[in-house]
Amino acid sequence: MSTEAILLALSTVVRPTSAAAVVAMLATRHPQRLLGVYIVAGLTFSLAVGAVVVVLLQGVSDSAASFELRPVAAVALGALAVGYAGAVGLGWLPRRHHPVGLEGPVQQHDWMHRRLQNLSLRGAATAGVLTHLPGLVYLAALNAIAGSTTRAVDGMLQVTIYNAIWFSLAIVALALSVYRPGVSQSALEVLGSWTRFHRRAIVVVCFSALGGYLILTGIPGLLHRSG
Repeated sequence: MSTEAILLALSTVVRPTSAAAVVAMLATRHPQRLLGVYIVAGLTFSLAVGAVVVVLLQGVSDSAASFELRPVAAVALGALAVGYAGAVGLGWLPRRHHPVGLEGPVQQHDWMHRRLQNLSLRGAATAGVLTHLPGLVYLAALNAIAGSTTRAVDGMLQVTIYNAIWFSLAIVALALSVYRPGVSQSALEVLGSWTRFHRRAIVVVCFSALGGYLILTGIPGLLHRSG
């Protein structure tokens, strides 16, 4: 398993949008059904995207162009991540933030929280996809996976492991909702409130670290290419 992909997967475990979705489902009468649909729909979509991207990347892995393009892709993704972190940190990008209490109903006004109201099975499936749309982190991880192996089976196994880590918050919540329902809801409510309150700092730190890492790993390849 690519070490880089593992580290990137760990950085995606707790995110404000996915935490909010999981907390909303835990507060319903049938959280197991909603969480199950949320996980299955999200995993199906994410695994399909990952499989296609890795197969395409592996298809050119034996060519000379692949060796040259991989560091370019890493630096480009890193620059985008750093730029996004800077824009959020400077307040150039909109940041929808609302104070969140730990007790009682909380009024949320952004699009995701409106869609989490009165969730149906179809809504849970939609949320599973929307909260796990491929972004910079996933693309960087797929690039790392494709570069670590030329075997399609190994590539798919790594994509599956990555997604298992990515969905681990929802998976753990589903397990706890069966065996320790009280603990799961209270603990994730605290976690969800914390991530929403510190959303800006989380975005800046995570994307800055991701961008710096990608740039540092891509520069040696660029230097080798120019040399």
